[in-house]
Amino acid sequence: MPLLRHFLDFSHCLIFPALLSLSSISTAASPPNIIFFLADDQRDDALACYGNPIVQSPTIDRLAMQGTRFKNSFCEVPICAASRASILTGVSQRTHGYNFLEDPVSKALVQQSYPALLKEAGYQIGVAGKLGVQFEGATMNSYLDFYHSINRNPFIKTLADGSKRHETDLCADSGITFIESVPEGTPFCLSIGFNATHAEDGDRRPGFHFQWPESADGLYEDIEIPAPKLASSEYYDQAPDFLKDKDQLNRKRYYWRWDTPEKYTANMRAYYRMVTGIDNAMTRVLEVLEQRGLADNTIIIYSADNGLMMGDRGMAGKWNHYEQSLRVPLIIYDPRVPQESRGNVVEHLVNNIDLTPTIVDLAELEIPEGYQGKSLTPFLKGQAPEQWRQDTFVEHHFKLFENWHGVRSERYKYAVYYDQEKPYECLYDLKNDPNEKVNRAKSPEYEKQLEMMRQRLDHYLQRFPKRELEQKEPGKAEA
Repeated sequence: MPLLRHFLDFSHCLIFPALLSLSSISTAASPPNIIFFLADDQRDDALACYGNPIVQSPTIDRLAMQGTRFKNSFCEVPICAASRASILTGVSQRTHGYNFLEDPVSKALVQQSYPALLKEAGYQIGVAGKLGVQFEGATMNSYLDFYHSINRNPFIKTLADGSKRHETDLCADSGITFIESVPEGTPFCLSIGFNATHAEDGDRRPGFHFQWPESADGLYEDIEIPAPKLASSEYYDQAPDFLKDKDQLNRKRYYWRWDTPEKYTANMRAYYRMVTGIDNAMTRVLEVLEQRGLADNTIIIYSADNGLMMGDRGMAGKWNHYEQSLRVPLIIYDPRVPQESRGNVVEHLVNNIDLTPTIVDLAELEIPEGYQGKSLTPFLKGQAPEQWRQDTFVEHHFKLFENWHGVRSERYKYAVYYDQEKPYECLYDLKNDPNEKVNRAKSPEYEKQLEMMRQRLDHYLQRFPKRELEQKEPGKAEA
């Protein structure tokens, strides 16, 4: 019986009671253990706790209910390789310079990564699943006590005994193996990088393009799947012509996945099963924490590397400046936080380069000056910092796509596609136009806001140093 059935009635849930107890106030000794779950290609509204009315993600939802959920969480760069490098190192893609077909992350940045800093402080460091980043001279390996690389293509693996198992479940298996190997009393940091919910690009059959674990078999089959919120042609029509080019991957993959109601429905059901499969796998890992008496001193983080268009605006993939590509879930559960300070929903703008200083801060270590994000730990106690960012820097650079950088504030979003013959500017008034339907960059009444956002972009470009990269010939890369 799939594990999620245990959670359908929250009032009778008995799974890992100490971890999510409504009344517990932990007195566990520090430093805490940290488990960081990272999904692939998952925007925030793919979870029930972010308002999805269909998907079942009860374990993640309970972590949000008893922890802190960040309502306005953005990835710094919407492509997996570069985003995961930003999360590891605490700096923007502009600074680390890593993506597919680019130079590996430098040794200096590896040394300031959260695995390196926690390892030097006495933590046992484990990585299971997708790491997705290359490092200069394989320098990251010296900081890992446990590393089990598990990738997709295919998601369903044939094991030595002939049995088959999904990548998501193998990631959980490896995470459990690591936890059980850590000597008693030694703090650990475990990063589990799921390949789900990425599509299997080599298998384009509807319903199999997103391959789910066995634990989610049969789910959502009888549920009506609504069309994409931004399916109307008016959203596609307003996009710049270079994003509508038939040779662009965001259009090619649209025809693989979303271009007919039948294809869209089959793939969305499969995608939601992948989400639930992740939730079920997380449940098994958290049960082991409880069994080993570690639940009261283990912080749980859940996020994703980037969002996903999922047919909105007639597009697939990510890579662009729209909210669907940039918004990601972020949930942090700290069992040491008193009950009265739990269940927070944070409205402030946060970026996934904030995760690095947050993990280092939670481990009670000094945050490197080179980090470009900010620690989120005050929010976990229900305390908003007196000064927080008014906007956040976002970008995308990959030699096979149209490149851009921009700034997202509470009300406005500005982006410029700088590789065009004439740079193409976008400006959206998110208060009056939350779906980014009308580009205001050439509207006279928005001249003041346009200039202000240009200045904010210049601020970030000066503040975040740019790494100069060697030029390489384009080759095969999956994004």
